[in-house]
Amino acid sequence: MLEFKKISEDTLEVMKTAVESKEDYYSMAVDNIQDLLGGTNTHILNSANSCLLVIAEKIEEPILVADQGGWNGFIKSCEVFDKKIEYIKTDDGIVNIESLKKYLNEYDVNSLYITSLAGYTAKQPLKEIQELCNIHEVLLIVDISGSVGDEELNKYGDIQVSSTGSPKIVNVENGGFINDITGKVELNKHLLKTLKADNITCAAISHEITKAVEIEEKTIGINTYLKNRLIKQLSGDDVHNVIHPDSLGLNTMITAESKSKAKKLAYNIRQRIEIDGNIITTGPNYNRIKKPSVIIEVKNLDVSSLTEENMDYLCDILTEEIRKNPTL
Repeated sequence: MLEFKKISEDTLEVMKTAVESKEDYYSMAVDNIQDLLGGTNTHILNSANSCLLVIAEKIEEPILVADQGGWNGFIKSCEVFDKKIEYIKTDDGIVNIESLKKYLNEYDVNSLYITSLAGYTAKQPLKEIQELCNIHEVLLIVDISGSVGDEELNKYGDIQVSSTGSPKIVNVENGGFINDITGKVELNKHLLKTLKADNITCAAISHEITKAVEIEEKTIGINTYLKNRLIKQLSGDDVHNVIHPDSLGLNTMITAESKSKAKKLAYNIRQRIEIDGNIITTGPNYNRIKKPSVIIEVKNLDVSSLTEENMDYLCDILTEEIRKNPTL
C-alpha cells in the first residue's frame, strides 16, 4: 500500500519536545533557512496564506502572474487589497522568455510572482526571469514551495516564499516562511508579528529544512523515472501525452481528450490505488494546467513510498485504464 505524505516520526518528536521547551526555535529555524537559502531577513508565519497576504499587502502593482501553473492563493491575497493583477501567457505554465521580454517592454509592471516549478511539474527559467526583472526594475517574488532543496532554483528572487504545510518538501502540516533576499521592500511589521508562527511549528521547520535537499532530490528523481516510463508506455497515443516530458518536477501530468474523460479516468485510477489519501488530480486547473489532464502528484507520497516498484505500480494502473477504455 502506498503511503500519503505525513510528518516524519523524528519531526514529531522534536515538536513534542518543543511543547515544554524554552528553546528559541524561531531563531533556530531562521538560521537553518538562511543556511540553505541565503538571505538576511527571514520571517516564519503560521501559514503560507499568511505569508502571501503579507507580501501582497506591501508590493506595488501592477502585479504580473502566470496565466496557469501558478498558485491562486496569491491572487486571492492580492484581491483582498484590491491590487491590480495581470496575466502573462505561458507555454503550459512555463514562462516564455521572449514573451516576457516583450511584455515588460510594452507594459508597466512593478512586481512579478512566479512559482519555481510550473504546476509542480517543470522548472521555470528563473535565471533569465531574474535578469529581465533586474533590467526593468520589477520586484521578483518566487514561490519555492516545490523547490526548497533545489540549489539551482533557490538562487533567484528578491523575495522567496514557501509553504511548510502538507504535503510539501518541508512537511510540517502548517506554517510557511518569507525569505527576503534583497531587502527592497519593508514588510508590515504589525502583520508579521500578528501572524508569527508558534514555537512548535518553528521547531518542526528547523528540523525538516535540514532534510529538504535529500527529499527534493529523491522526489524529482523518482518522478522522472515515472515520467520516462509513461512516455514509453504511451508512445503512439495521440491523446494521452506527458506534458513537459523533458523537464524536472514533482508530479507528472498527462493530457486527456476532455475534462469529463479526464475525471472519469482519474476516478478509475483512484479505485485501484491503495492509499490513505489522494495523489490523483485533474485539469483544467489554474494551479496545474488549463488543459484536460490527469495528474499523478508524486510530491504527495511519503518518502518511504518513493520507490521504482511503486512507480511501476502506478504506471501499470494508469496505462491499463487508458487501454481498457481508450475513449472512456
